[in-house]
Amino acid sequence: METKEYRNLKLIVSWNGEKFHGYQYQPNVFTVQEALNKAWEILTNETVTLCGCSRLDAGVHAQHYVLNFHTVTQLTAERIIKGFNGILHANLALDISVYHAEFVDSNFHSRFQSIGKHYRYLIWYGFSEHAILTKRCWHVRSKLSLEDVKIYLSQFEGEHDFAAFRASDCSAKTTVRQIFKIDAWTHPIYPEMLIIDIWGDGFLKNMIRNIVGTSVEIASGKRNKNTITEAFIHKDRSQTGVCAPSWALTLMEVYYDKNQMNQKLQNNKKELAPC
Repeated sequence: METKEYRNLKLIVSWNGEKFHGYQYQPNVFTVQEALNKAWEILTNETVTLCGCSRLDAGVHAQHYVLNFHTVTQLTAERIIKGFNGILHANLALDISVYHAEFVDSNFHSRFQSIGKHYRYLIWYGFSEHAILTKRCWHVRSKLSLEDVKIYLSQFEGEHDFAAFRASDCSAKTTVRQIFKIDAWTHPIYPEMLIIDIWGDGFLKNMIRNIVGTSVEIASGKRNKNTITEAFIHKDRSQTGVCAPSWALTLMEVYYDKNQMNQKLQNNKKELAPC
């Protein structure tokens, strides 16, 4: 009897999060993991266990999401990419795309070996609108000083206990996380658009959205200027700001190599697209 050899397949995937309840499988709702499992079963008639780099909130987008799974398939990487995308788009009509596929070391794990992630949050402020860009942003109509938002966001850099900035149903065992860098900058053509890039070693459920929501509320005068400092001390979620909407958040990149991540952190080049 022929013994089947398992290989570890790594994928880089992107998706529009509008119709998905995050990545990780959940009962009674549609997730990216469920969609990818279904597509793989159609392609290979094989049931596998996908290991994703992050759960992601419902509605959050992904530009560069890494996952892996062990498979007995003999398909080439090129055939996997073509087959996956054909099924996802033509058969299932889903806004998910496989960008890259490769067979890697059997010990590689997309979640446990990740050393950092880069997220991007988009804010549009004021009463003017853009037919394409505004709907991808959190539209804040009240007066807002972007310079103030930048100042308050900078207070989150470094290692802190983010207990006051996680969701009430967050199950993480520890709430201490390190934010390596926050870079907030305005769109070069549309000054109403604020682009917030956040790099960190890991993020709690709703953490980025609560950070952004709190910073915006302080900058718009709705909360005390000492809110962030007090939140780190008292760890009380009820004393921090609104959870900013998920549709304006995108996972931009996941890092497994320290040198590559450090180069990104030291590079001050503003990469506009894709947002």
